[in-house]
Amino acid sequence: MTKKFRQPQGVSDVLTRQCYAKNKIERQLLDCFARYGYNQIDTPVLEYGDLYSAGAGKVNMNKLFKLTDYDGSLLVLRPDMTMPISRIVSTKIPEGKYKFCYRGKMFRFSQGVGTREFSQVGIELMGASGICCDAEVVSLAIASLIEAGLEEFIIDIGHVGFFKGLLSSLRLSDEERKELAELVESKNSIGEQLFAKKTGLTREQQESILKMPMLFGGDEVFDEAEKYSVNDEMREAVKTLRKLDAILKAQGYDKYVSYDLSLVGEMSYYSGIVFKGMCEGVGSSILSGGRYDHLCDSFDRDIPSVGFAIGSDMLLLALAGAGKLPVRETRDVAVGCDEEGVAEALSFVRGLVAEGNYVVNLSVCKESDVKEYAENNGIKQAYYFRGDKPRCILKRN
Repeated sequence: MTKKFRQPQGVSDVLTRQCYAKNKIERQLLDCFARYGYNQIDTPVLEYGDLYSAGAGKVNMNKLFKLTDYDGSLLVLRPDMTMPISRIVSTKIPEGKYKFCYRGKMFRFSQGVGTREFSQVGIELMGASGICCDAEVVSLAIASLIEAGLEEFIIDIGHVGFFKGLLSSLRLSDEERKELAELVESKNSIGEQLFAKKTGLTREQQESILKMPMLFGGDEVFDEAEKYSVNDEMREAVKTLRKLDAILKAQGYDKYVSYDLSLVGEMSYYSGIVFKGMCEGVGSSILSGGRYDHLCDSFDRDIPSVGFAIGSDMLLLALAGAGKLPVRETRDVAVGCDEEGVAEALSFVRGLVAEGNYVVNLSVCKESDVKEYAENNGIKQAYYFRGDKPRCILKRN
């Protein structure tokens, strides 16, 4: 096969059945968000590189697809929707509380094996803070996955304030903080021990670091986390999670929730709760989100925000594993004709469609082809036109 007919790495075609399932699930999610007061918004696929090169939303520019505008300006393919929506709210909309939902394609560069193009559906609650907003968004994350047909999943919830509080008690460089965050989130206990020795931490500090990856499970982790809280920032993070847990329990959502104090995410990006949705049989998270109160600082606006994004492809993989993948509806009627019956057949099809039927027009073909197609595809009625004379060749309940 010549190179021009090959696909680039990290992208994939979506064929008919998968495309149907994907569109249906994304529409279900958007309808769910709309019922909870979230209005759909869209942003350009192209953004200026400056949007992602500084501030809390800063990303590694080597991971972005870049191109040059006619005037030499650096453009990128958007890697997420949160920063573009933050740009819109900061520069085009008056101050206030806004609820947005979206779906779209995102792009991130990866060398070798890895996804470069992916679809997301998500929400942003902007201009409001507090546990009530955090609880609303986590509750909606759970409700939307249930709406999509997923039954077995867990939302892991953490709070970056707990780890940030621990860091504030340690004398570490920025690079060392980043290294420690990666070790804690990956639950690399051996790496943590080596790190503690390398940086000369006290025994008490080493114990706090080594304990963090073990602080996960149900609400019992809160008491344990408080034992290892060395300052008010850590205690406040645990207090917030306790309040959130009480609200989720009151809704009967506790069976979908676990807590993980080692879930730290990108600390420069997130400012409060962080969470991700996991499902057995799927290699990565199907949902991720949290509170990000400082993304709009680059626009000199103070707009506290919280939200989440669902990876459409990961959700479809989870639904397929659970046997819950949407299947395209069977067509109601199949129609075919000879060369003299084309106009009459088209008029007949238009009338059926106007009545709400789903119709397959096989156009010019043999009568036996129409009947065979209908039988093989579970279609209950079939018609064939010889000239202007239609004949029902199949009708079953």
